[in-house]
Amino acid sequence: MGLLSLDSCTIKFGGLTAVENLTIDIAGNDLAGLIGPNGAGKTTVFNMITGVYRPTSGNIAFNTRRIVGLKPHEIAKLGIARTFQNIRLFPSLTVYETVQAAFNKNIEYGFMQAVGRVGSYQREENKIASNVMEILEIFSLTDVKDEIAVSLPYGSQRRVEIVRALATRPKLLLLDEPAAGMNSSEKIALVKLIKSIKDRFDISILIIEHDMRVIMNICERIMVLNYGIMIAQGTPLEIRNNPSVIEAYLGEQV
Repeated sequence: MGLLSLDSCTIKFGGLTAVENLTIDIAGNDLAGLIGPNGAGKTTVFNMITGVYRPTSGNIAFNTRRIVGLKPHEIAKLGIARTFQNIRLFPSLTVYETVQAAFNKNIEYGFMQAVGRVGSYQREENKIASNVMEILEIFSLTDVKDEIAVSLPYGSQRRVEIVRALATRPKLLLLDEPAAGMNSSEKIALVKLIKSIKDRFDISILIIEHDMRVIMNICERIMVLNYGIMIAQGTPLEIRNNPSVIEAYLGEQV
């Protein structure tokens, strides 16, 4: 069993089966892609993993622990973080404050210590401030740390969202169409960024993406959904030459 395991997961909404009998294994330090046509069930898979939806049947385990039925914040605390297809940043927070809020997930001081600003409160706050500046430096965001996050260019907003997710110190990062809305140069920078994240933070990444140049240049392994059913998985080379994938999604060899 890998870091994340979906075992025969099915989810139905009324008479509609959105995902059927899906089995996925994500290993430690894995970088895998999930692709398929619009409506194939990709984001539904992310929503099942993160506790937004509960599968109708099947099991999901993270670090061997069953997580079906846990709330999203409980799953996040175990070490799963995600970004969204449509960027969701706090509208009034600066870049610094956005990342700082994510680091607060791991605070250990109590309410009374926070009110009185005594005990471990100041030590942890100083540590968080240091961690925020360190991660902003890694991702070249220190120059805009005092800017309102939603006022930044689109590519920078996406970077802030990824950094916010990393600040929760996940073992698994789920990226939902991170290249959506980006221009060519931003996509090139994104590919480099995602590769560096995997190596620097030693985490696993599962990415949904429609841009085949991005997905083929990033992923070591790709899984393909069509109408909620896994129709293929393999290396980028195997996927680009798979007749079933070409017919259902790619339309031509990539």
